Amino acid sequence: MHLFGSIVFNLMLATAAYAAGSAFLYLRRPDRSRLMAHARSALELHLIAVSISVLLLLYMLVSADFSIVYVAEHVNLQLPFFYRFTSLWAGQAGSMLWWNFLVVAFSYLAVRHMRRTEPALEPYIIAILMTLSLFFTAIGCFAPTSDPFRVFQEGEKLFAHAEGRGLNPLLQHWAMIIHPPILYFGYVSFAVPFAIAMAALLNGNSSLNWIKYVRRWTIFSWFFLGVGILLGGKWAYEELGWGGYWAWDPVENASLMPWLTATAFLHSIIVQERRGMLKVWNMVLVSISFIMTVVGTALTRSGVVQSVHAFAQSNLGWFFLAFIVVTVAFCTYAIIKRYDVLKSAQPIESLLSREVGFLFNNVLLLASLFIIFFGTMYPTLSEWISGHRESVTAEWFNKFMGPMGIAILLLTGIGPLLAWRVTTVSSLLKNARLPLLAAAIAGIGSWLITKQFVVEWNSARIMAITTFAVSAFVIAGVLEEWLRAALSRVRYTQEFFLIGMLMTLFQNKRRFLGYMVHVSLAILFAGFAGLAFGTEGRLILNPGEAQTFAGYTVHVENYEEKGMPEGAKVPLYGTRMVTLGIYRDNKLIGRDTTEIRTYPMYNFREGRYSDSQNTSEPAIISTAFTDVYLQLGGDEKGRLVLQMWINPLVKWVWAGFGFFIAMGLLLLLPIGEKKILSLGWLKLRVAPEKAPISP
Repeated sequence: MHLFGSIVFNLMLATAAYAAGSAFLYLRRPDRSRLMAHARSALELHLIAVSISVLLLLYMLVSADFSIVYVAEHVNLQLPFFYRFTSLWAGQAGSMLWWNFLVVAFSYLAVRHMRRTEPALEPYIIAILMTLSLFFTAIGCFAPTSDPFRVFQEGEKLFAHAEGRGLNPLLQHWAMIIHPPILYFGYVSFAVPFAIAMAALLNGNSSLNWIKYVRRWTIFSWFFLGVGILLGGKWAYEELGWGGYWAWDPVENASLMPWLTATAFLHSIIVQERRGMLKVWNMVLVSISFIMTVVGTALTRSGVVQSVHAFAQSNLGWFFLAFIVVTVAFCTYAIIKRYDVLKSAQPIESLLSREVGFLFNNVLLLASLFIIFFGTMYPTLSEWISGHRESVTAEWFNKFMGPMGIAILLLTGIGPLLAWRVTTVSSLLKNARLPLLAAAIAGIGSWLITKQFVVEWNSARIMAITTFAVSAFVIAGVLEEWLRAALSRVRYTQEFFLIGMLMTLFQNKRRFLGYMVHVSLAILFAGFAGLAFGTEGRLILNPGEAQTFAGYTVHVENYEEKGMPEGAKVPLYGTRMVTLGIYRDNKLIGRDTTEIRTYPMYNFREGRYSDSQNTSEPAIISTAFTDVYLQLGGDEKGRLVLQMWINPLVKWVWAGFGFFIAMGLLLLLPIGEKKILSLGWLKLRVAPEKAPISP
């Protein structure tokens, strides 16, 4: 089976090269239509080949074929069965194949659609996307660590463990089922809007027709990347045991960077549609967004950065660096060559206008990208320059990104209050009256509440109060505009008020559902700000004892050590487990367990267990406004050591996350885009229709 897999895997190299080559040749010789037909056929064959490769690897993982190195390293017979499926993207070779499969699948869908709508762009799109797939296929074929079908060789003196080594213990979590695929959807699909935009640029297409397709694909990428980032935060919070959900880890940053530039692009492209401006900005932003997805992919696989999320050290860094340099050169050449096409159709008429607000938004988001990229790469740069690896702490990132985030959030609230072309100061102040009132109430209210227990004020807590005020400003501005539009609709149609409110969202989806995404971000920011008022401590107890910290009493109800799963001949891991009861004002508010799990790690080269890996399983008691977070930390003189965090407003983060998913899906899916919105038996008209006048 592995031989067939290797043959199909290497066949992918030929099909990708033939598809890209035929498309390039057609661009040179457009009179030879057969070349375009060959490119399409090769793309279809390439999709079939990569699909077969994925299915074969899945079959080997499910059937536990331990003759395959990748299977032996990522499957364990004692793990739940579904982890065999998640093993597809848990290691470097499998995840690269999955990356390639998504590239080709998205390419096929995009090419089929663009062939009908913008046929002149089709050869450019095939050439660009198949070149990308060719790169990832070549890595798999020529880099042994990226070959998913590599088998154990006699000369390597490798030993296959009878039950397999299994997944990295940190990845044995429910979020691993959906987090990586969702994140990959966001990463990989951004190749499509990049290819369409570059195709339109190289083709000299000055129309606006292609923009709607770029926007739809970008929303798809941006949404899945955002969901993947927040799911990763959920995984970190529940699995790593350090009390938080975001640590400015290099791989976390790698996923955030393209999301920031995609956010800028989604706003900036509105200006190009409405005013014919910011065309150069848009091409730069779509190029940077795609390049950042490749950079993020490289960071997790090259060993350049140290991260809990990264794969093992490999020699792929130079391959990715070369590809990134070539991509940057290509984008620069294309933009310079077609600069005349990108000149703005109209000048900026006023600094106080919506288009200038979008421009400032671009500047802030790109500045954020630069700060995060510099901080992420600084340890590597310092090692190259001085020979010593100097780390950058989370405090360094917070020092710069805290104020930057507040400024971006403020612009999110101000933008909808500005008019196109020109906004007068008086009209801006009039539109901002209710949002400013809400900001004042939220700011003063949060200060009055927090000053009751805050002993010392620092910059983080001052920024948190500011964030609460700005979040209220954003939410109030959106709600006021939504309510005003809904009331206008209800007066016109005589609908029930709640129906009018609902249908206003779909009457102009891009506008109002986009505003609802702004609300979700405001809720998220308020949740982030809550951590500034958190505290942490260290408890030392014996089983049966209780201790009070920050108003909460922690009672150690039980302590046990055992192998898991219970009854197994060879335990998958050993656990030290503590059951805790958490009390507030002598009332039980929750009970949970915290563990330290120790996994023996099998060394294939030595044929024995030569190492172990510990993982943390925290106890988390959540209320509406506070999380009590505890993690077993070991023992001290025979007594248990518990690390304890009081994390305010974490539930607001997850509430904002849920609202982001709901609004993002409504924005992305074709719901409410027809004349009638069907909600079961209820049929609602999307466009307002004047109510008949009563006689």
